[in-house]
Amino acid sequence: MKLKMLVLVVMLVMGCSALFAGMMPAAEEMKAFDVIVDKAMTAYNDGDSKAFYADFAVMMAAICTPEAFKALYVDSYMKIFGKYVSRTVIEAETVIVPDVPNGLLVYEAKFEKNEKVKLSVNLFKENGAWKLQQVSIQAMP
Repeated sequence: MKLKMLVLVVMLVMGCSALFAGMMPAAEEMKAFDVIVDKAMTAYNDGDSKAFYADFAVMMAAICTPEAFKALYVDSYMKIFGKYVSRTVIEAETVIVPDVPNGLLVYEAKFEKNEKVKLSVNLFKENGAWKLQQVSIQAMP
């Protein structure tokens, strides 16, 4: 049941993203997102699941475990890509729409083992504040 809910949420975010592709947030809001993403990526580099999941939405609590972090971020992403180095927003793929509770930040990122990586951050607005919903890392062609 939890997996079905996660799949549904991801599909909704992806669907919204297709409709509103390339809708960047205001500069001030983007700075706030940068703080959240910086914190998560520092925790990723440090292998710190507690700090990594600190800004995740409550709805994601069931999968925000040290075991899930180790399986996905440490044993998979870290081994493939290495430590995170830097990122640049891909404006054409980033979607933050006022009054829509889901958002997507997409970056071209550099990691120590691969300098052309797509870093995607799904967001959810919870009690008026943006929270992380998912952080995915994949090689770019």
